[in-house]
Amino acid sequence: MQEKWIMPRNISTCIVWSLYLTLPLTAMAQARDPQIDELKKETAQLKTVVADQEHRIAELEKTVRALQAIATPVPTPLPAPVAAWRSASNWNQVKLGMSEAQVVQILGPPTRVEASIDVRTLIYLPDSHSTSTLSGKVTLTDDRITAAVPPAF
Repeated sequence: MQEKWIMPRNISTCIVWSLYLTLPLTAMAQARDPQIDELKKETAQLKTVVADQEHRIAELEKTVRALQAIATPVPTPLPAPVAAWRSASNWNQVKLGMSEAQVVQILGPPTRVEASIDVRTLIYLPDSHSTSTLSGKVTLTDDRITAAVPPAF
């Protein structure tokens, strides 16, 4: 069966029909949904809060950098290490009969070594930049201490 469309016969009837059909659509488009308005309001508030927090974070980071610059300690030069042989307590550990390796372990490497056939003398002197006059000697015969002269502390 074929459907028939009823065609209005004049223009005024067409206008009435078109208004009748479009009026609900226009009314729906103009009607505001309160949930959408509330969401738009909340979105605007959240954007304001985020912008305020970004500003506050930037200020805090600026303050932290300034405080870190102030709090950074100024490096101080480290004192020169004191040679082990310059300690009286280390010389007190040196005993007759010890080997050269044991002496070097306690006093550190000597400044100079004098050697003859079976005798070695380990000499401990300050470096050339020092104003100290301390010096000490350890004499070894056949790799065993036979004499030790500590610095006059």
